Amino acid sequence: MHIIAIDGGGTKTDAVLADREGNILKKETGGPSVWRNVGMEKSVKEVFSLIEKVKEEKEVSLFCITLAGIEEEEKGKKSAFVENLRREGIRGEILIESDQKAAFRAGTEEKDGVVVICGTGAVACGWRGPGVVRASGWGYLADEGGAFYTGIEGFRAVQKSFDKREKETKLKDMLCKEWEVSSPEEINRIIYSDFRKNVPFISSLVGMAGDRGDEVSKKILKKGAKEIALSAKTVINELGFTQEEFSLVTAGGMFNSERFTSFFEEEIAAFSPGARIAPSGEPVKGAVKLAIERIKSL
Repeated sequence: MHIIAIDGGGTKTDAVLADREGNILKKETGGPSVWRNVGMEKSVKEVFSLIEKVKEEKEVSLFCITLAGIEEEEKGKKSAFVENLRREGIRGEILIESDQKAAFRAGTEEKDGVVVICGTGAVACGWRGPGVVRASGWGYLADEGGAFYTGIEGFRAVQKSFDKREKETKLKDMLCKEWEVSSPEEINRIIYSDFRKNVPFISSLVGMAGDRGDEVSKKILKKGAKEIALSAKTVINELGFTQEEFSLVTAGGMFNSERFTSFFEEEIAAFSPGARIAPSGEPVKGAVKLAIERIKSL
């Protein structure tokens, strides 16, 4: 008997086939599967497609699916998602969990602590016994500190640099080179052609430019780090971890930036010196852990 674990985000979705000891036998990666962004139909199709790719005619007893934003949506959508997968022919137990729990468990063996995710979106979540506290994670129009937030700030900085409202920035040169353009009008044309893809892409350039010392990009990174640190501090305070040692797991592409990570860690260290900050592993491996724990509980 085998497990299929899936971790779905706003940019990509990972799926793995594993045995009951947690050994990964096959992995596939697909596109985004967050239904808030792509809709229920596309989300289900993406997950089902990846299940078919990793299954390899193995007998699967449990499917553990962790999706970004699932805890912030109406609870009825969980059952609707399961029903849609059943219609596609999926048999066996389907366990729907949050991406937050998967990311946390991918970075620690502890069950109490805090996770901060800064991928396309951003959220902080913590657990202490039966208590769960969450801050941020409200989608494109919020999710302060995440790649969409950072990408928008980067886009604004580039256009301000073009029309002299902002000083010159390496970010403008980097974006023009990547997109092979030379004018703000061309940048507008590209970014609005597929903003869900192009805005987060700009955030990666902000991270690189900031790490290379670009002052405009550093300012953006510091602002974003302060925002997500505020979410983390809110969760830490609500769970009573402020004066204690606890695990704080970080996940998501924004933490690939050394400057962003440094700004974030400075904020947390000043507020809660007992936080043991560590990067998450692959969230999909956290989903595997959750699946194994579910099997053992039966």
